[in-house]
Amino acid sequence: MAIVTAQDKHLSVEDSIYFSEPYPYVLPIMGAKVHSVKIRPPLPFGVMVNALAGYQKLALDNMAVGFGNYTNAGSPTMIDISDFVVFDETKAQTSTYNVRLDAWVLPFLNVYGIVGKTKKADININLEKPFPLSVSTEVTGTYVGYGAMLAGAVGPVFVSLDGNQTYSYNPRLDKPAKISLAGLRTGPVFKFNSKPEMNVSFWVGAMYNHFNGDTEGSIGALDLAPDAPAHINEMQTSLDNWYNNLGTVDQIKYAIPYNLLEEGLTRLEDDVENGYINYAFTKAIEHPWNMVVGGQYQYNYHWQLRAEIQFLGDRTAGLFSLNYRFGIRGKNWFSK
Repeated sequence: MAIVTAQDKHLSVEDSIYFSEPYPYVLPIMGAKVHSVKIRPPLPFGVMVNALAGYQKLALDNMAVGFGNYTNAGSPTMIDISDFVVFDETKAQTSTYNVRLDAWVLPFLNVYGIVGKTKKADININLEKPFPLSVSTEVTGTYVGYGAMLAGAVGPVFVSLDGNQTYSYNPRLDKPAKISLAGLRTGPVFKFNSKPEMNVSFWVGAMYNHFNGDTEGSIGALDLAPDAPAHINEMQTSLDNWYNNLGTVDQIKYAIPYNLLEEGLTRLEDDVENGYINYAFTKAIEHPWNMVVGGQYQYNYHWQLRAEIQFLGDRTAGLFSLNYRFGIRGKNWFSK
């Protein structure tokens, strides 16, 4: 993240020479006007490499299960258990990297595109009621996206508002998963009088995450546990205990799904080698806001290193970035 800041009252020799000549780059629009009041914006184009690792708590909804047999064609009938299913805490552990190409189209507006790959995303889902069931999925895939950032400074303090949207593609998904992020950051920029190209900045802020997606899959009966028949029997016992502990009204209300689950587990136990459980659910983020704390070291106008920690809310992650900036020389667009 390059930061727009006003120049110090006493310019360095290098900056004095820079401002004595016409603005040299095609972007940003109005760059020549900013140049005339001795404000040096970031070099207009950038290539940023980002690496992120962390975990995200997920809220699950619209849970359904079905009991099938590999010897029978067709998909099993799905049983909606959303009203009474109880989950243990669900987390997704993620490791991802991406490349971001950006351009300052205005002195205060940066637009960018993203292409990246999710190296690993482990999602562990544990049902507690009406019967115990553990589902673990490992997801890898590519994603593309776009975004924009508004940024400016008041003296040595900068403020930025960033938003982007990405689309993740995975063979297990019928359509790409859409993820939206928005962040507000502010903090001081510290300059080095002896090295005008160098600075260090720190910031605090808040980030909003929005994600939803449908997940479908299956797990074979033999994969349920090392001793699958005994585990299925344990699932049946847990299902019966759950139903018998319900009040009369709830027993009447959930009689149909209970009987379907009981029949499905019985068929599963009768043919363990060929039986499987289908599952489907919707993932979302229950608490989408979290805090961010970060810092950046700018070695010169071309190179910056950045690190950021995201915490609180349902997301904990660490981000590391390397940014290279450059300019394309030519007449500044829309300048006289």
